Amino acid sequence: MKKLSHFFRDYFGNLLKAFVNIIIFLPYFFSVSHLLKTLFDPWKNIVFTKKNDSFSLSEDFDLLFANLTSRVIGFIARFSLIIFYLILNIILVLIFPIIFLLFFILSPFFLFLNLLTQTEEEKKAIAKKIFLENHLLEEQNRSAVEEWFEDFYQNITLKRRWWELKNLFQYPPLGRHLSLGYTNFLENYADEFTDPSYLNSRLPVYDREQELQEIELVLARSMEPNVILVGEEGVGKHAVIDSLATRIFLGHCHPQLAYRRVFRLNMEKILSQSDDYQKKIGLLEEIFIQSIEAKNIILVIDNFENYCSSQPDKINLSSIFEKYAKRNDLQFIAITEPFPYQKVIYPNEKINQLFTKIVINEVDPNTALKILLNLAFNFESQYRVFIPYEVIKLIVEKAQNFITDIPFPEKSLVLLDEICATAKKQNLKKIPLSLVDAVLTKKTHIPTTLTEEIKKRLLTLENRLFEKIIGQDEAIKEVASTLKKSFVLYSQRKKPLASFLFLGPTGVGKTETAKSLADIFFGSEKYLLRFDMSLYQSKNDIPKLIGDIITGNPGLLTKAIREHPFGVLLLDELEKADHDLINIFLTVTDEGYFYDGFGRKVDCKNLIIIATSNAGSGYLFKLINEKNDLINQENLQPVMINYLIANKLFTAEFLNRFDGIIVYQPLNHLIIKKIVQQKIDQIAEELLKTYQIKINVSESFIDQLVKEGYHPEFGARQMDRIIREKLENRLADWILKNKIKNEMIVNLD
Repeated sequence: MKKLSHFFRDYFGNLLKAFVNIIIFLPYFFSVSHLLKTLFDPWKNIVFTKKNDSFSLSEDFDLLFANLTSRVIGFIARFSLIIFYLILNIILVLIFPIIFLLFFILSPFFLFLNLLTQTEEEKKAIAKKIFLENHLLEEQNRSAVEEWFEDFYQNITLKRRWWELKNLFQYPPLGRHLSLGYTNFLENYADEFTDPSYLNSRLPVYDREQELQEIELVLARSMEPNVILVGEEGVGKHAVIDSLATRIFLGHCHPQLAYRRVFRLNMEKILSQSDDYQKKIGLLEEIFIQSIEAKNIILVIDNFENYCSSQPDKINLSSIFEKYAKRNDLQFIAITEPFPYQKVIYPNEKINQLFTKIVINEVDPNTALKILLNLAFNFESQYRVFIPYEVIKLIVEKAQNFITDIPFPEKSLVLLDEICATAKKQNLKKIPLSLVDAVLTKKTHIPTTLTEEIKKRLLTLENRLFEKIIGQDEAIKEVASTLKKSFVLYSQRKKPLASFLFLGPTGVGKTETAKSLADIFFGSEKYLLRFDMSLYQSKNDIPKLIGDIITGNPGLLTKAIREHPFGVLLLDELEKADHDLINIFLTVTDEGYFYDGFGRKVDCKNLIIIATSNAGSGYLFKLINEKNDLINQENLQPVMINYLIANKLFTAEFLNRFDGIIVYQPLNHLIIKKIVQQKIDQIAEELLKTYQIKINVSESFIDQLVKEGYHPEFGARQMDRIIREKLENRLADWILKNKIKNEMIVNLD
C-alpha cells in the first residue's frame, strides 16, 4: 500500500511539477524580458551614420530609411519570437488537461510496471554497493566514500529528472542570438569563450564562487568595469574565465552581464600584422570600436604586462587601453602573474586605476581533493577506468610534495590525467595505489615512497661512506643518522630532505662527503649541484644565482634546481657569500623554497643541502691542541657554534635551521697516510685494469709522500698535488717512453 501511494504521489506530482517548471522556464528560454527591453533596437545593432557633415536631403533620407529598416527588422524578429512564446504558452495550457487525462488512463499500466521493478531505495542500495566495490580500497575511508556516493547519486538522479528547473536552465536562452551585434572583424583576431563548441570542451570549475562574484560585480559597474586577474601560472585563472563565460552563456550571472559575449584577443596576431606602430594601434582601435558597436563584448587579454611595459623588447599600449577602458560600453579582463603585476602594472597609474585587481589564489589541498572528486567521473568516462577514493587522495598528497613547479589544482589534475592514461594503456579496470608512485616517479625522476632500494641504501650508507671518507667517523655517523630520520619521516617534512653545515679546515673531507652522498645515495655525482659561494660576495652577484627579470637571466642556482630537483646541493665556503644571499638560504633551510628573480617559487624539498665553511678553523686547531679531551663531535659542536655566533660569523637564527652541524676534525699523520694509501690503491687498480701493469709501493715511499705533502692547515688537499707530481707524472712518463709495458711489475721505494 505504501509503494502504491508513493507511486501516485510521484507519478502525478512529477507531471504537475513538470508543467509548472516549464511555464517558469519558458520566459527565460525565449528571453521575453530582454526582447521587450530591446524590442525597437536595430537589427544586430547596425546603425548607419553620416561620413561627412555636409547637408544632403537625399543622403539624410536614405540614412533615415536605412536605420528605420534596421529597427523594423529587429522589431519583427523579436516580436515574432515573443508571439511564438505566447502561442506556445496557450497551447501548453490548453493541452495540459488532455495530457493529465492521458496520464490518468495510462496510470494502471505504469503502476503495473512500477510494481515489477525495484523501488528507488533498492536501486540506490545496488548502485551504492557497486560504487563502493569500485571506489573503496580501505575500510577506514568508507564514510568518506559513502559521502562521495551520495553527491554522485544525487547528481545522477537530478540529471534523469529533466523537468527539474536546474536541468531546464542548462539550456541557453533562444533570444540570445537576437541581441548579438556583428563581430566579423573581431572574430578574425579573437576566440569566443561563450561559443558552445568551446564551452563543451572544457571541464567544469568548482570552488571559485567568491572570485566569480567579485568579477561579475566589477564588470556590472557603470564606471571602469574592468578587472585584472592576478595569480601564479597554473592556479586556474583561465578556468575562472571559462566558468564566467559558461554562467553568462546560460544566463546564470549578474543581470547586467546577461547576453554578453566573452572574447580572448590574440594580441600576437594583431601586433604581427604590421611593423608600423601606428598601424598596430589603428588595427587595435578598429577591433575595440566594433566591440563597442556590438554593445555586448567582454575582451580578455592574456599576459597583460607585455602590452603596457616600457621595456625595450615590449610594446607599450597603455594609452589606447586607457582610452577604451574608461568607457562603460566595453569591458576588459586582463590576466597576469603577481611579479609582473607588481613590477609593471601597479606602477603604471594610467592602467592600475582602471583595472580592479582580483587575486586568484592557489586552492588548498582539501579543496583540490573536492575538485578531483567532482571531476573524477569525467576522467572515468573518458578513460573507461575506475578511480578509487584512496587513489585521488594519494594524488593530492603526492602532488603537493613532489610537483613543485605548478600550483593546485592544475598539478593534481595533470597527474590524475597521466595516471588514467597509463591505466588505460595497461588495460587496467581499476587504478591501483602503486600506479600513483610509478607515474609520479617517472614524471619527476624522484622516488616518491620509501622503496626497498632506498631502505637498502640508507642501511648501508654509513659503511659505504666510511669506505670513501677516512678519519671522520663521528661526522659520518651523524650525517648517516640524520639522513635516515629524514627519509623515514619523508612525507611529514616541509623542509629539504636534510640540511647540514660542515665545519672544519680545508681538505678534511667536507666536499668529499657531499660528492660521496650524491654518488652513493643518488647513483651518480651528476646529482651534485655545486656552487662556490666565494664568487657571490656582493649584492650585485645575487641575480646571477636566482635570476633577473630585466636581463631575462633565469639564474644559475634556479636553473640547476629546476633541472635536478632531487639530489645534493653543495654550497662551498658559505661564510664568504653576501649577507642577503645567506638570508635566502635561511628561508630554504626553514621553509624548503625560495623565490627567484621572476617572483616564482623554487622548491627545494627534495634536496639534501650541504653548506661548507672554513670559518673558525684556526680556533678549532687551537682548541684541539689545548684540550685533548675535546675530541668528539658531542663536545666540539656546541663550542664551535658558540664561537661562530660570538664572532658574528653566522647568526644563531641561521645555525638553528640546519638539521645537523657537523665538525670535521683536522687530519693527523696516521689518517693522512691511510688516505695516501687509498689514493695509491685507486691508481694501481686503474693501471692494472688498463695496462695490466702492477705497482708495488713501499711504506717508506708513502712516508716520504706524507712528509713532503702534509700540512695540518691544508689537510689532504696538498697530498693530491704531491701524489700527482711524485707518482702519477712519473708513471705516465714511463708508460709513454716504454720504460714499463704491459704485464710488468713496478716497485716504488
